[in-house]
Amino acid sequence: MEFEPEMDNEEVEVSGGFLASIIDIFTDPSRVFARIEAGLTWWKGYILISIVSIVLQWLMFPFQTRILELNPRGMSEEQLQNAIEATEKFKYVGLVSTPIGIILIFLILAGILHLMVSIMSSKANFKRTLSLVVYAGIISLLGQIVKTAILLSRGVDSIESMADMKVHLSLAAFFPDLEGAKLAFLDSLGVFEIWYYVVLTFGIAYLFKIKKNTAVIPVVVIWVVSFLLMMLSSKFGG
Repeated sequence: MEFEPEMDNEEVEVSGGFLASIIDIFTDPSRVFARIEAGLTWWKGYILISIVSIVLQWLMFPFQTRILELNPRGMSEEQLQNAIEATEKFKYVGLVSTPIGIILIFLILAGILHLMVSIMSSKANFKRTLSLVVYAGIISLLGQIVKTAILLSRGVDSIESMADMKVHLSLAAFFPDLEGAKLAFLDSLGVFEIWYYVVLTFGIAYLFKIKKNTAVIPVVVIWVVSFLLMMLSSKFGG
């Protein structure tokens, strides 16, 4: 798949809108970039991602309860029962807070990218950056859907430890004994992660008229942030 950021934007098909962009971000991202440049806003993509994420989180509740029942932290019977009851009681709070967490992540990523793009291009525009981050995020969402589908196909009864909850769509799948930084490194370069970074790179190049090899720089920063978060998550059992 090849994009030419320096091309005349009139050469890119910009018909269609939000619904077409959901498909085009996978099949022809340059059309999505052109729509963003023409005014495609971020909020519809954000709502889609939030709704699907809430559904995925709901589907994962039985697995979370299963992990609690396995009692990996060695809680007493009373503590374990209280933890299970609390999970059931506050699960709706988690669903409500999901969209808040998602928008915060998008704003942070867009803020980092915008800061760096502002240094490299006079065409920096935060709204376009946010729209790019959101629509590229649909690729990451597909990765989460695939992982959830794999867990659902295995079934709740197949979960015997925290390790059974982990689905790797990266080279980490071939190294089951990996932990810590090495595991986080491989998972940060999974199939959907690389796909996301490639689209993000070409989107930055297209929208802000930056050479592709220069557009890689802010994306590498985003990858480093993602890697560090994965490493911390792995360290604390997330």
